[in-house]
Amino acid sequence: MSQARKLDCIAILWLIACSNLAAQVAAPPSRAKTTSPTAPTFKVDVDLVLVEVGVHDEHGRAVGKLQQEDFRVFEDGKEQQILAFSHEELPLAVALVVDNSSSIAASLDELRAGALDTLALLKPEDQVAIFSFGEKPEMEEGLTSDHQALSVDLWALSPYGGTDIDGALYEAANYLGRTAPESRRAVILVSDNEPSEDQTSDVPEVVRAAQQSGTPIYSIKVGYLEHSRMFFLTHSELHLKDVEKICHETGGEMIDTRNGTSVRSAMETILTWLKQGYTLGYSPTNKRHDGSYRSIEVRLANRDESRKHKHTVYARPGYYAPTLQ
Repeated sequence: MSQARKLDCIAILWLIACSNLAAQVAAPPSRAKTTSPTAPTFKVDVDLVLVEVGVHDEHGRAVGKLQQEDFRVFEDGKEQQILAFSHEELPLAVALVVDNSSSIAASLDELRAGALDTLALLKPEDQVAIFSFGEKPEMEEGLTSDHQALSVDLWALSPYGGTDIDGALYEAANYLGRTAPESRRAVILVSDNEPSEDQTSDVPEVVRAAQQSGTPIYSIKVGYLEHSRMFFLTHSELHLKDVEKICHETGGEMIDTRNGTSVRSAMETILTWLKQGYTLGYSPTNKRHDGSYRSIEVRLANRDESRKHKHTVYARPGYYAPTLQ
């Protein structure tokens, strides 16, 4: 088979897989607070696992111009053949998750202004949804490219109550997986990352929802260092690193603005990472439909060159295999 014919076949497989994914994503079941979390169910075509990958240099800038042959993908330690590759700027579907609790009232104006400024960086085909959370998560606006509607929603926020971070992240990840399967998805959390003790979800539940929907979670940490010290004195240390862990386990990253970085700059950085990311697709050698967790590792093919330039690869570290229904 000629090289051109091979590329045509791969392109056809890519389109079929994306169509199947869009048709087969199932809505998660209704959820209540329980002692054993229920994970969302997504029916994903096992014949093509898609992995969103970001490559950053030592200064945190996106590394572009890499080709398919520059990547290697491993599942459970076994190398997989990359069948699909894209570095195109896919339409973005971003869920902006905004802390609306009383603890962030002093930072809310900066948050609003930074978020609104960032809307100007989006293309017409990009869409944003807004979730807020205090004592519970609320969807303020579904995915839209209407910047005026988004602006109204942001300025209407009024701080109140607790800080249900995990519940909001869970809802946002499920929503994007259900409504935007063919876009490059991401959740961007803007918060002081200081949760209430009692939340409607927990870290494993959030991570699984994000991994199943292929949605990295990014965090823009806002607030004041003095406030964080007070939180540490009055709350359990157990949950202080929760958001950082969620970002790491979903292929995202946290940017701390308390060192002088603006919210706008942080959001611009994350959007650049998303737009200059890579999509890799492979058909796993493990064909079992057993619901088991499969680890994923993405490496640069020339690891010596990567170390020399201090490149860092960001990708979700795994997924759950589908089960036969």
